[in-house]
Amino acid sequence: MTSEKNDIRQYAKRHRDQLQNNPDWPDWADQAADVFFQSIPLTEQTIISAYFPVGSELDVSPLVERLWQKDHSVCLPIIQGSGKPLLFAQWEKTTALEKGQMGIFEPVEKLDVTPDILIVPLLAFDTQGNRIGYGQGHYDATIAELRQKKSILAIGMAYAEQAVLLALPTEPHDQKLDFVVTQQRIFDFRR
Repeated sequence: MTSEKNDIRQYAKRHRDQLQNNPDWPDWADQAADVFFQSIPLTEQTIISAYFPVGSELDVSPLVERLWQKDHSVCLPIIQGSGKPLLFAQWEKTTALEKGQMGIFEPVEKLDVTPDILIVPLLAFDTQGNRIGYGQGHYDATIAELRQKKSILAIGMAYAEQAVLLALPTEPHDQKLDFVVTQQRIFDFRR
């Protein structure tokens, strides 16, 4: 199974990297932010975990900027080690960031918070809410742990072109997403 997932992972990453050559690409992040705000209910108390985009991931900066403008609490994940659940620290415009494990930016001050909405990067997703990530297991472990504590929404952020028609291979530890937001629409996987 892992070999099959790794093959899909490599193909999906190459495919996503090629999307940046599209002349429309710079607007897609803004369009995805529009879809998010049109589709996802937020309250003043909602804490949203974003991610600091790496490489060709969908840039969530426009979404985060709008969340800050609307005074929503935003946090960033902190990697604890392979397969371990993520921790989360408050992220504001003035928050000092440093490169953490895997070279991904995270807040210097680790003021622990627990998100209500988890925005998840991905390489591919299917019509059942399964995703292919980077293979480290951070988000699967985190989603499983948070779902045991409270009701959360796990929302993938992706380009519409990252959708696959056939079911992705899954393992028992894989966690389904509730939604995937793209520049074109939202996919709702809740039953």
